[in-house]
Amino acid sequence: MVDSTGKTAADEVHRTPDGVDDRTAATLTIAGRMASAALAAIDPGPDDTVLIGGAAGGVGVFAVQLARIAGARVIGTGSATSADCLRVLGAEPVVHGEGLADRVRALAPGGATAVLDLHGVETVRVAREIGVPDSRICTIAAQVDGVTAANGANAAPGALEEIAGLVAAGRLRVPIAATFPIDEIRRAAELQAGRHVQGKIVIDL
Repeated sequence: MVDSTGKTAADEVHRTPDGVDDRTAATLTIAGRMASAALAAIDPGPDDTVLIGGAAGGVGVFAVQLARIAGARVIGTGSATSADCLRVLGAEPVVHGEGLADRVRALAPGGATAVLDLHGVETVRVAREIGVPDSRICTIAAQVDGVTAANGANAAPGALEEIAGLVAAGRLRVPIAATFPIDEIRRAAELQAGRHVQGKIVIDL
């Protein structure tokens, strides 16, 4: 199986772990490891307030929960319709777009201490505006001078197994937004391109 990006990790084969269904397992290799790598770059802990841009997306659903498991408070950006989804995952929702910095300050007067931008550069700009140092900002979808860019290839050894274990133990949930047969992959790509998906899209082979 492949996830919504249509990619598989080269030269890798993984057994579906006990307690994890095949569709959920298909989302872990890319999105799960990408979230793990991004969080490792900012190293959240119980004293942190982490702002996650694009928190309801395919990588965001992992990042929010992994940050919460690490003990951090999480503020997640998304559309107004994603608020309930973000709350279920453990994040405090905030609407993205103009005025985001003011909305973040209203939720966290002390400011965020670490930031992930999983969508573009809006959250990076806000992070700098509210005083987050570049060393605690990470992106996955853009290159910004001075800011770490992460991808699944940067994930620590064992990250995939750790995430699978959390899923199997019921500590991490993977919302599946939609599934499509392989002959409807174009519809899946169009849905993903709309950037309003809350969770993962999976293609059945």
